[in-house]
Amino acid sequence: MKVNEIVNADQLFTRYETGERNFQEIYLHEVCLKFFDLHRINLRAAHLNEVDLSRSRLIRSNLNFATLEQVYLSRSLLIEATLNQANLINVKLNKADLSGAKLAGITCCDTDLSQANLIGASLIEASFDPNTQLKEASLIGATLTRSSLQNVNCYQANFTRAIVNEVDFQGANLQESRLIHAYLNRSNFKQANLNYADLSEANLQQTQLCLADLTAANLRGANLAGADLTNANLRGANLKNVNLSQANLSGLVLDEIDLRFADLTHANLRGANLSRANLAGANLLEANLQEANLTRANLQGAGLLFSHLAGANLNGANLSQANLIGTCLSMTHLNHVVLQGAILPNGATHP
Repeated sequence: MKVNEIVNADQLFTRYETGERNFQEIYLHEVCLKFFDLHRINLRAAHLNEVDLSRSRLIRSNLNFATLEQVYLSRSLLIEATLNQANLINVKLNKADLSGAKLAGITCCDTDLSQANLIGASLIEASFDPNTQLKEASLIGATLTRSSLQNVNCYQANFTRAIVNEVDFQGANLQESRLIHAYLNRSNFKQANLNYADLSEANLQQTQLCLADLTAANLRGANLAGADLTNANLRGANLKNVNLSQANLSGLVLDEIDLRFADLTHANLRGANLSRANLAGANLLEANLQEANLTRANLQGAGLLFSHLAGANLNGANLSQANLIGTCLSMTHLNHVVLQGAILPNGATHP
């Protein structure tokens, strides 16, 4: 076929029916291909403008480097299709099936991917503008390494077991999203909305969560080693068994938080409000708790070896069975503290 050839719907369908599959670099403008079966079609570097491909079958089609503008692909089947480096401008892909598709380096502008099936899709280094919709999309097992989703609406999206390393989610709406067992290392969630998100067992090492809203989020068993949670909102979050070693939680409001058996080794909790927090069995080895508010906190069986508690308020705290060897308690408030069975800083056991 001729490069940059302009083709209408009848021509395309007739040639496709006779076995032709190569339509790369063609121009399609204002044509209706709704319900068409075009599996394995080659539309590499094609220009599609105002084309209606809704409910069409484009299984294993080639759309690499294609430019799609105002194209309708709602409920279409793009299973295992390749759209690497494609430009998707004001494209409707809501409820489309893109499972196993290759979308590395795509550029999405005003693209609607709400309720789309992107299970196992490759979206490495993809770019989504703030008007892109990923609401209720399924990205289970997808790869989004080094992608940009700043301010994108990912409400109730499912990223379970997805590889989301080094992704920019700054300001994104991830409310009620599922990121269970997802790999999110070194990603940026600054100012992101993670209300009621499920991040259980997720890997969030060295993640930026500054100013993120994690209200009632489930972080049970998550790995947040080295994460920056400065000024994050963790009100009502589940942090049981979480790894917060070397994490920055300075000044956070964590009153009544559940941190049972959490790993807070070398964590920075300076000035944090941990009043009535449950830290039973937590590991606070060499943690910085200077000037922290631990009034009536439950530290039963906690490991506080060599932790820094200078100026902390431990009034009414439960330190029974806790290990305080080498702990700095200078200027610490210890009124009505329960120390039964605790190992004191000098190694003696409190009766």
